[in-house]
Amino acid sequence: MKGISLKDIIDVETLQKIQDNFSAVTKLAAVTVDFKGEPITNYSNFTDFCLKFRESDACKEHCYQSDAFGGIKAARSGMPSIYRCHAGLYDMAVPIIFEGQFLGSMLAGQVHVADPKEEYPHNEGELNPEAKAFMESPLAREYQDKILVTTEEHLKNSANLLSIVGNYVVKSGFGEYMQNELNEKNEKLINEMKVRMALEKSLRDAELKVLKSQVNPHFLFNALNTISNLSMIEKADKTTEVIYFLSDMLRYTIKNEMDHMVTVEQELDYVKKYLKIQQIRMGHKLDFAIHVEERFYGLKMPFMILQPIVCNSIDHGIYAVQNGMIRIYSEDLGNDINLIIEDNGVGMDEEKIAKILSGKYESGEKTLSNGIGLVNSDHRLIHQFGTNYRLKIESQVGKGTKITIRIPK
Repeated sequence: MKGISLKDIIDVETLQKIQDNFSAVTKLAAVTVDFKGEPITNYSNFTDFCLKFRESDACKEHCYQSDAFGGIKAARSGMPSIYRCHAGLYDMAVPIIFEGQFLGSMLAGQVHVADPKEEYPHNEGELNPEAKAFMESPLAREYQDKILVTTEEHLKNSANLLSIVGNYVVKSGFGEYMQNELNEKNEKLINEMKVRMALEKSLRDAELKVLKSQVNPHFLFNALNTISNLSMIEKADKTTEVIYFLSDMLRYTIKNEMDHMVTVEQELDYVKKYLKIQQIRMGHKLDFAIHVEERFYGLKMPFMILQPIVCNSIDHGIYAVQNGMIRIYSEDLGNDINLIIEDNGVGMDEEKIAKILSGKYESGEKTLSNGIGLVNSDHRLIHQFGTNYRLKIESQVGKGTKITIRIPK
């Protein structure tokens, strides 16, 4: 496990209480530091000498170096370590190791030892001028005289006690950390299972829809040809025309898939046939005009982007007007072009536009263009070209709607 800090596995508030009690019993100063020697707890029972020394950032740096020195020494041995700081005081360090990673130490001491029998390692190094000046000051000597003098045995016993306390804190923190990690993994697994179940349900629903709508294309076209021939025999010209347009539209949709790219010309041809069928159905209520420059016909765009927008214009825009008009035209932007679908329908307000683009709009009407087509077109344009190419909808209530599709050249 990488990147774990001491605070991840230890409750600092509980550790502070344990540290304070240890310090009160042993009469030793205590603090817990991270692997860099920087404290994560408040000082417990620190001597006046050490507190005064740490008031200066320049002096405090020596203390951090000493704490790191003792902590690393203890970490290497995996055992409590007694050492001497830059001021000659005796300290001890108990390493905090988690999953083989040295996270920090519990430190205690700030005492003199009477007649030590062992030679303990010293954090050697030249003091900076500010630290050196303090060490040589009368105040420092006064504070030094007040520092506790203890025995070597007391120091070793305290080190063993600190080790027991440190191990307890680490084991307790480790257990809680692992439990929290397990809970997070379980929650993640449950969420993944929910997503998987939802996907499987969607797949089953999609398979069912495919089965329900599965019609042999050859049979469908043969049937349409038969109807077309009959309508010609019966001299039903409008019916023949509608069947012709419908056959071409079906070929286009069967030939392509939603992730296919087609030319602007192919999309316009499909929409033109769709509009002619709607014009025959609606009569004088619908007129349309397409003015897209031929030099843009070869540009690529996602399949079936235009038709859902035009469908929405008819079902929700011009359904209530007497002389509905849909215009499709182009604008040259240099590196891009705009394809614009504009109608003179009932229009809509900004709130409705926002709901449509967020997928939250529900008209309450059972139409295929219930805003879903616009959302899908928007998402597919973003997926294909990026967020700069999403649908732009401009509209005013009672004055119509203008929808812009931006396509890169």
